[in-house]
Amino acid sequence: MLSIYGGPTRLKNLEAWARKGVVYEHAVAPGTYTVPTHVSLFLNKRVRKIKMLARDPMKFSDENTDPFLKKSVYIKRGELTLARHLSMLGYKTYLFSNNPFLSRSTGLGEGFDYVENLWFRDKIDKNRPSVKAVLTVVENSHTKRSLVELSYLLSHLFPKDTVDDLYLKLRIKLNQHFAKEYGFYELDKGVSKTIESVERNVASDGQSFVFVNLMEAHEGYPTNLIVNDYVEQDKWLYLSNILDPSDGSIEIIKRAYEARIRYMDSKLGEFIERMRKRGLLDNTVLIFASDHGQGFMEHGIMYHNMFPYDEVSRVPLVAAKFEDGKIVRHGEKVEEPVSLTDLHGSLLDIAYGREDFLDGSLRKKAVFSDHVGITEVWDKCLLEKLRKRSNNAKRIYATKLYHNRKATAIYYKGYKLIHFFGKGKDELYKIGEENENIIDSNRGIAHEMLGMN
Repeated sequence: MLSIYGGPTRLKNLEAWARKGVVYEHAVAPGTYTVPTHVSLFLNKRVRKIKMLARDPMKFSDENTDPFLKKSVYIKRGELTLARHLSMLGYKTYLFSNNPFLSRSTGLGEGFDYVENLWFRDKIDKNRPSVKAVLTVVENSHTKRSLVELSYLLSHLFPKDTVDDLYLKLRIKLNQHFAKEYGFYELDKGVSKTIESVERNVASDGQSFVFVNLMEAHEGYPTNLIVNDYVEQDKWLYLSNILDPSDGSIEIIKRAYEARIRYMDSKLGEFIERMRKRGLLDNTVLIFASDHGQGFMEHGIMYHNMFPYDEVSRVPLVAAKFEDGKIVRHGEKVEEPVSLTDLHGSLLDIAYGREDFLDGSLRKKAVFSDHVGITEVWDKCLLEKLRKRSNNAKRIYATKLYHNRKATAIYYKGYKLIHFFGKGKDELYKIGEENENIIDSNRGIAHEMLGMN
C-alpha cells in the first residue's frame, strides 16, 4: 500500500528517509504476528525452531487466552537476546512498547535495561473494575469453562432457530464494547505518549539501543472518521461469510487503516525532530520496519496471523544513517528478499564496529516466513459447544480450524513457495506475483525449495 513500494498511500516522513537511506524492496517478516517475529529477531532463531511457538494454539487455547499475560512466556530468563548482547557491549538498552506482548512478563523485555509498556499502563491498569472482573474470568480456565457450560445450557431455553441470531447479536455487541474500551476509534493508540517517554527517559550521553513498538497500524481502526455508522471489524465474521466482505465494509476499514498510518507517520516525524534537538541523531542508525503486514481480504485473508501471502509476510524496511542530525545520503534499493531476523546479526556488526550501517549482511540464500497457527482462540470452548445449536458458531469454528493450519513461505531464486505440510496444496509464485500458482510447471524448483524447509 505504501508509495515507496509503488502503492497509493503516501507517508511524508517515511518517504524522506527512504529517498536518502536504504529501502529493502522485499523485506519478509519471519512470523505472521507480533510474538514470533519479535522472538525470532531477538534470539536470531527461525520461528519454527522456537518451542513455545510450535504448540497447537487451538489445542492449548486455555494458555493462549491470557489477558494479563501471566502464563505466556516466550523468552526464558537469562537468554542471550539482542538487547542483552548489546548491553554487554556497553549500550544502554531501552524498550518502549504499546503492545501487550512486548513486556517483561512475556520474556520479550529480556535483556533490556529499561522497559516501559504503555499498553499495560493505559489499558489494564486503568480499566474499570467491571472490565478487570471480566478479564479475570476469561483468564481462569476452570471458571471460563463453567460459564461456557452454563451458557450452552441456557441456550436450550431458546428455540434452536433463534440461537443463531442471538449469538451473532451478542458477539457484535461484545465487539462494539471492546472497540470502545480499547480505543479502536482513536487516531492515537499511544504514539504521542511514547515520544514523550522516549524523550524523558533515554539518556543523551553514551551509546543507546532504543526499540520502539507502536500499535497505530494494528486493527481495530477509526472507521468513525470515514462513515457515521458502526462498521463491524471482526475478521471471523467476514472470513466465515456470515457478513458479506463485498458490501463495502472492508474498503471503509482499509481507508481507516490508511488514516491511522498517515497519522503515525506525522508523529514519527515529530519524534525524529525531538531526537535531533536532543543530540541523539549525531551518530545514529534509524530502522523502520513492521512485524507483519495486514490483509484486507486479498487471498481470502483479513488482517494478520494468517497464511504468509505477501499482504501478511511482506513488510516495510527502511534504514537511514544520521550524522550531526542529518541523514547521510545513500539512496540504495535492495531488491533481494531479506528477513527481519537477519537484523539481529547486522545490528551486532554495527555494535562491534565491523560495519557502520546495514549492508549486504542481511542477504541470505533463502528466506522463511512461518505461520504457526492463529492466536484468536479466546472463544474456542464456547464455539465447540455452541456449534451444535448455532450454524454461525459452527462456521466460525470451522474457519478458525482452517486458518490454524501451519504454513511456511520460502523465498529462493526469485520464487516463493507456500508449503502447507500436507494439509493443502502447495503454491509456487514468482516473487511479487501472487496471482497465478505455477507449481505444476515448476516442480523441480519447488522440490529444491521444499528440501530447505
